[in-house]
Amino acid sequence: MDVEEVMRAALREAGYGPDVVGSALPRIMRILQAEDVRLEVGRALSRKEREYVRLQLEIGLSVPEIVASLKR
Repeated sequence: MDVEEVMRAALREAGYGPDVVGSALPRIMRILQAEDVRLEVGRALSRKEREYVRLQLEIGLSVPEIVASLKR
């Protein structure tokens, strides 16, 4: 079971309906991916870096791609 399936099941078990799960899940996954970026970089991100990561995740870049661009 991947993280998205676990989060979907947890939200359903908590009593959230399909509409809420469908709208909340993408945001939850971006938050988890942003945390993955922070862990991969190995330090706290500045405000500008956090905004950059958020935008990159919204346009569909993957965590490794974002980490590579931050390490340049």
